[in-house]
Parts: sequence; structure tokens; C-alpha cells
Amino acid sequence: MKFKPEEVIFHREEYQASLAEMRPKDYLPLVKKEVIGTAPLRHRRSNPYTKNGKALVSFVVCGKEIKNDIRKAVDLLGGLDKSIKPQDRVLLKPNFNSDDPPPGSTALDFITAVIDLLREYGCAQISVGESSGRPWVPSEKVLKNSGLSARLSEIKIPLLDFDKSQYLNVPISGEHLDLVAYPKDLENFDKIIYLPTMKTHYLAGFSMSLKLTVGMTHLADRTLLHGDNNMFVSQRAVEMTIPIKPDLIIMDGRISYVSGGPAIGLAVHPGVILSSGDQVALDVQGVRLLQNYAAVNHLVGDAWTLPQIKTAVKHGLGIQHDGELLLVR
Repeated sequence: MKFKPEEVIFHREEYQASLAEMRPKDYLPLVKKEVIGTAPLRHRRSNPYTKNGKALVSFVVCGKEIKNDIRKAVDLLGGLDKSIKPQDRVLLKPNFNSDDPPPGSTALDFITAVIDLLREYGCAQISVGESSGRPWVPSEKVLKNSGLSARLSEIKIPLLDFDKSQYLNVPISGEHLDLVAYPKDLENFDKIIYLPTMKTHYLAGFSMSLKLTVGMTHLADRTLLHGDNNMFVSQRAVEMTIPIKPDLIIMDGRISYVSGGPAIGLAVHPGVILSSGDQVALDVQGVRLLQNYAAVNHLVGDAWTLPQIKTAVKHGLGIQHDGELLLVR
């Protein structure tokens, strides 16, 4: 679909038609859900990045060296050692929903800088895992076209294509979802770090850390996300994160969509890095940053009233109100 960078109004119907035409009609993981069993998978540890009972969100204005900016963001929280140990098996979950350039996907210099910092800290067991969005699969193609496969091969980091994983059904017991499948590979990791981009989403309002877990779910289950004419995308996306809480989140806000998204949209340059151990706190702050820009989107009103945040609060997936958030700069 052709999209003029200067357009403020995102044409939803035209975009959805374009995505439907792109989607493979015979890709097996899309049309058939195969699982090897059911398990009460849970990866939810308490947030180590707090002060006086408040969840910390760090805010760094970027300079010339992205690695230094990321280091500053994590150090403002208290450092890597609060959530990660050198001997941990660490999974990095970026955003390669499509092979579009940032913020449509995670920037390669960003993910490389995070890996460098982890290695400097002493982590030797680092992997990256991802599964792309339904219109863009196979994920293998997206990971290749984006340059991620080549970059990780160059720096000798394993890349897990979740399209090729074995899956386990996991009870969600949400209001919108009951059973969702996740890769069995998740059992092989001690810690998970999320690397979202900061952007709007033409259906879910925004796509940051709460929605990133969708990329770990079985492709066939993502049809549930878009059921009922996409009326409950926000709520279902957040319910998909119920079993999994990242141990650390580092969000790239150097460039962001403020209209459209997740793959294409109206881009601005906030030039920031945010980090936290609490998905709700981080996303609330990210939303507020995007609300500073004049654009047509679904980010109207207080961040706490948005469906993703309200659903996360209802399920206890993070902080409950502003009184539990502390921004550190």
C-alpha cells in the first residue's frame, strides 16, 4: 500500500484490504494449530526496579552513542544485576512483526547494542526469538529481509524462529481468551528482555511492551486477536501477556509512529530511550510522550483510560495508578 509520509490520516479500510491480500493462504502455522500438550506456563517475577514501592521508568534523551544511552537507561533503574545474572540464559524479544524499517521493526543497532552490553556484563547464553505478523509470514522471510538473520549470524547469536517451534497450550482464563499456545522453547530461558519500539497501532491504539507478547503466540491463535471485526484487539493482546512478564524492558523511542502503525505510519523523532521492569508503567509513559504530537490516532484522553492499560490493570499485570510510577531522568 502506498502511504505518503506526510499524511496525518491513516486509511484503515485500505490498509486492511492491503494486508488481507498480502497474507499467505496456505502457510501451515496460519491454518492449522498443532500443539504437543497443555501446561501452566508462567514467567512472572516481581519487578526488581522499584523505589519506595514505586515502579521506576527511566527516560534518557539520546546522544551520539546508542550503547551509552541504553546503558544510562538501565543504570538509572539500578543496573542489569538487579534482574539478570551472568549465568542466566537470556531471551531477547524484539519487534519484527514486519520487515519495515524502524519503528516498524526494532533497529539493528539497538538490538546489537543491547547484546554488547549483556556480553560486557558477562552473559554468554543470549538468544533472540521472534515470530512475525500474519500478513508478513513466513517469519524466516521477514527476519532475513530485515537484516536481523545476517546481523545475528555475524555476531554469533542464536535466532529462534517461533514459526518452527513446538507449542504448548497455556490456560489464560481471561475475559476474552481462555487458551493460547506459546513456544515450548520459553522453558529453556531464565530471563526475558523485551525490546519494543514506541509507536501507535491503528487497531490497538499503541504497540509497546504490553503488546509485544503477541509475537510469542501461535499464529493460528492470532486469528482470535482480530475476531469480532477487530473490536477487542487491545484487550485480547494484553490478555496474551498474562503468562509472561519480561524481567527488563528497554524501549527504543528514537523514532516513533504517531498515526497508523504497526508497520507504516506518520513518523516523528522523540529521540529517547525508556526502560523499566513494569510493562504498565513503561507503556503509560510511552503513550504520554506520543500524545505530545499532533496526529490522528486512538490515544485520546488519559493513558489510564485506554483499553490496553485498563485491561492490564484489571489483570494485575503492573502498577495500578500514577501514584505507583516514578520517572527517573
